[in-house]
Amino acid sequence: MSELPSEKDPELPENVYLVINTQVVPIRSKITTIGRKLENDLVIQDSLVSREHAEIHYKDNQFMIYDLKSTGGTFINNKKIEEGVLYSGDIISLANIPMMFVMDGPGVEDKSEKKTGRLES
Repeated sequence: MSELPSEKDPELPENVYLVINTQVVPIRSKITTIGRKLENDLVIQDSLVSREHAEIHYKDNQFMIYDLKSTGGTFINNKKIEEGVLYSGDIISLANIPMMFVMDGPGVEDKSEKKTGRLES
């Protein structure tokens, strides 16, 4: 796998990552391309991953993932998607490659409470 560009887009939230096995890959641009092709921002060298498999977009203060008509499919938390909103802790699978989307910064707690609700004792 290759690293993403070192220049971070100033409009992106701080501390946004993909965790793949033991590798932590920062997301540094509004559009992050993922696939087997060397021109992608994140290159995954696995025969089940398409050359141009998926893209992660940052738009309107949220991250979205789009499947690019891949042969192996794109999944969020084991659900096959064509597009979907990403929340911190989501497991993304490209074909058979799992990775975790992590957003660690201000506002994460607020967003997670909206998605799951506050736990009451």
